[in-house]
Amino acid sequence: MKRILVALDGSDTARRAAAMAVQIAEKFGAQVELVHVMPPPPVFSEPAVIVNVAELERAQYEAAQGLLSRAAQEQARPGVEILTRILAGPAAEVIAEHADSGGFDLVTVGSRGRNMLASALLGGVSHRLIHISKKPVLIVH
Repeated sequence: MKRILVALDGSDTARRAAAMAVQIAEKFGAQVELVHVMPPPPVFSEPAVIVNVAELERAQYEAAQGLLSRAAQEQARPGVEILTRILAGPAAEVIAEHADSGGFDLVTVGSRGRNMLASALLGGVSHRLIHISKKPVLIVH
């Protein structure tokens, strides 16, 4: 095992998934890449709703950078290389594609994200990921 992908959304379970991935990386001498997937930009059906989409995306990007930076600092261990990356799009699909194209050996995610209502209604990223990923997926509670 040489490369481990960890998807972060700011939740406690994602933080635990990152810690587990780093423990595994220590044992195997693997590299860890922490990723955050930004959602697609919102689509408004009402012309009366005026939103500066560029400003919204910039704020989301800055929040993602902060999240990844904090996680990388939290999980830093001697001998474990930790990289960070921001991706965009539908989370499960983007994570699965990145894992496959990036040559990762393992994908690690938290069992429940920040938005538990959406997870309950839509099926959740971790649930979707285990069905579409070509790589092994470790779900951490």
